[in-house]
Amino acid sequence: MNRRVLVVDGTGRGHAICDLFVRTDPTVTVYYGPGCAASDEPRIVSVPQIRLDDPATALDFLAVNPVEFVFVSNIDALSIGYADDLRAHGHQVIGPSRAAAKLETSKEQGKVFCVEHGLPTARYAAFNDPEAARKYVHEVPYSCVVKTDGLTPDGDGAIVCTTPAEAERAVSRFADAQGDDFHVVVEERLYGREISVFALLDGEDYLMFPTALDFKRTLEGDAGGNCDGMGSLAPHPDISPALVEEVRRVLLDPLMAGLRAEQLDYNGFVYVGAMLTADGLRVIEINARFGDSEAEAVLPAVRSDFTRLCDAVLARNIGQQQLLTDDLVRCTVALTQGSLDPLDPDAAPGWPFGRFETGQPISGLAEVDPALARVFYANVAQDAQGRPVSNGGRVLHVVGAGATLDEARARSYSQIAKVSFPGMRYRADIGVLRQPLTGWTPQALAEAGTPAVATLP
Repeated sequence: MNRRVLVVDGTGRGHAICDLFVRTDPTVTVYYGPGCAASDEPRIVSVPQIRLDDPATALDFLAVNPVEFVFVSNIDALSIGYADDLRAHGHQVIGPSRAAAKLETSKEQGKVFCVEHGLPTARYAAFNDPEAARKYVHEVPYSCVVKTDGLTPDGDGAIVCTTPAEAERAVSRFADAQGDDFHVVVEERLYGREISVFALLDGEDYLMFPTALDFKRTLEGDAGGNCDGMGSLAPHPDISPALVEEVRRVLLDPLMAGLRAEQLDYNGFVYVGAMLTADGLRVIEINARFGDSEAEAVLPAVRSDFTRLCDAVLARNIGQQQLLTDDLVRCTVALTQGSLDPLDPDAAPGWPFGRFETGQPISGLAEVDPALARVFYANVAQDAQGRPVSNGGRVLHVVGAGATLDEARARSYSQIAKVSFPGMRYRADIGVLRQPLTGWTPQALAEAGTPAVATLP
């Protein structure tokens, strides 16, 4: 039986989800909207007329191209009620409702949910008054992270601070940007190693997916500010059977119970960003979709038929399913649109620092060895001659796979060397861990004594 589904996304994550469908199910054709017109792969059909900000465009497409179900995996779409609108018109949809997506689209609501349902998280306070926030950061006995309450386009909505003066400047930055709409969460800065936790939910139960370690800082050595992500490792280097059980007990079980208690309409992926601290797991954020760039590192490991897993989501029996994965390590590195002339002070600074010049010709994609690395398209368009060009901040994700972390890193960077476009920028140290792996326990992290990858200033 030939099957057809629609994936609503247009990122490297979306490409990885489409790849997961067609790689694990030889019968499925995936419509991908808006997708990436520059990608030409069997059974993945881009639908550029579908817009992430207008569910009516998807409804128009579905009226003449029926599918079995729609998988909405983009937070911009989920935040405006994309899944709700499609369901209201009788379509089978996987993707949380607008109300459920507020766990991500409002940092304050996410924190309230954690506190009310027993998910351990950092101490915090929310503010609509900049002066009150500035006063608060000088009063608390800990370093702070200042977060804007809502979504940001480049993942730069959290500023990690060491001193009260830094936190005050962060508050002022958001106040200047938001004006009368000022709304921030100020929370205690956590120390340890971050872990990205993923599960596929059906509204009643969940199926846990492999964990990952995301590299959020813009520059080598984990310097610079946060961004959408410069690369990831999967599985997480600290993962163990004991840690998996701790993740279930401390994070996923109470999360699922809280969703049921609040009667939130939630199916699809959830992403819990957490920290392994000396006091145990602590939630940093809840996201209503798979992580990006983690999806590019995690999903290629899956060997289970993903279409059938989606059937189980819609039938509300995902808890009865098993997830089959391979045992490889993967390292994904984001290739981004940097400055065309870093020495020119008047040139566009490049992503994520500010304005960037798109339309740069991409060469070498055909030279990448698929036995060593997989390339996922994030922001790639075609020029008038049909050649690939850059079309956004994060352009490509190159994913190396190997038996060890060192092998995965080497394969990723060896294939990156074959790809080029003007202004191409990437971190050369994705996968370099800044403290030894001792096997996760609270005692081990306490004995390490220093902040880990994601929390260095």
